[in-house]
Amino acid sequence: MDTVADEKELVRKLVFTGHLNVPERRALPGRKARASLIYSVIEEALQSGGWFRAWWLPDDSMMGCQVKYRGDGPARVCWAYNGIEGERGGVREYDSPRQAADALVREARPFWGNGIDGVPIAWDA
Repeated sequence: MDTVADEKELVRKLVFTGHLNVPERRALPGRKARASLIYSVIEEALQSGGWFRAWWLPDDSMMGCQVKYRGDGPARVCWAYNGIEGERGGVREYDSPRQAADALVREARPFWGNGIDGVPIAWDA
């Protein structure tokens, strides 16, 4: 029997894949993604040090291009671009892991708007 993931895991999947299936959407309270959980899952991903793809950026949506981020220490974010213009990367410094997550959400928000893949975002929650 399949079990539906908890709210935070559903928001994690939505943020990092850009998609939830119908049962997962229904499992979200109010069928919305809470912004506080979006910030939280991005902060946790940065703290893990693993790479995650920024599928929401226009550069990443071009065929063959990929933009990735990962945390490097408590408040550093590494980024990498691999695409038609070659490879490049860099590091951004922040005062805290939360500020780093805030910066990435601010970067993504214009592309997400009021929802991701039809799932509304409760920006005030």
